[in-house]
Amino acid sequence: MALHLRAAGWAGSHSAARPRPRRGALALTVGAGSLLAGAVLLLLTLAPLFGLGGETATVGTSVVQTISGFGPSGHSQPDAQGTSSGLASGVITDGPVNGVAFEMTISSLGYRATVLEGVGQEILDRAPGHYPDSAWPGRAGNVGIAAHNVYWLSFNRLRAGDRVEIRTQHGLYVYEITGSKVVSPTDRTVLAQTPDHRLTLTTCYPLWAGAFATQRLVFFAREIGGVG
Repeated sequence: MALHLRAAGWAGSHSAARPRPRRGALALTVGAGSLLAGAVLLLLTLAPLFGLGGETATVGTSVVQTISGFGPSGHSQPDAQGTSSGLASGVITDGPVNGVAFEMTISSLGYRATVLEGVGQEILDRAPGHYPDSAWPGRAGNVGIAAHNVYWLSFNRLRAGDRVEIRTQHGLYVYEITGSKVVSPTDRTVLAQTPDHRLTLTTCYPLWAGAFATQRLVFFAREIGGVG
């Protein structure tokens, strides 16, 4: 009888240990869910890259064609404010053409992008944008350009002395990087207007953080030459 009870007790103990594999399966399920959530967050962070492209973001029509003030039909097209560029009548005016502000090139980074007019989400999801209330290249003041950090990942290599070229519909302007700093997203003093010719580039920081960046990285530059 004692032997029978011991055998029954061993069997009960052995049966009670069986749920352990269930805990292992639960851990695997949680781990798989975490990986899936991470993949979704990564896709959301990189989503802007699937707008117009990566480091060389452009618009649908030819850059040269658009900057010169003519659309695919060969006729002068209205800009973002609904006014004509004026080139058809021989009058050159500042301002965007067909929503395009100008082209920006940084040779030291192998970077080139068409900058659109505006800094709204629908603009920055596609390309860098020109702050509408900032100066126009070639004019006295502070030219402001913003972009999502996913477009400017290579800007961690941007150094003082590097040159930024801005080509508008009627001129080429060269700026030299003078420095950079990290600021709060609410700090608008970096875009304050100046009596001389300046350029300010802003993006979210850290650059690798995508949509989860909590600060702003700002580059400052001064105009050192131009033809316009």
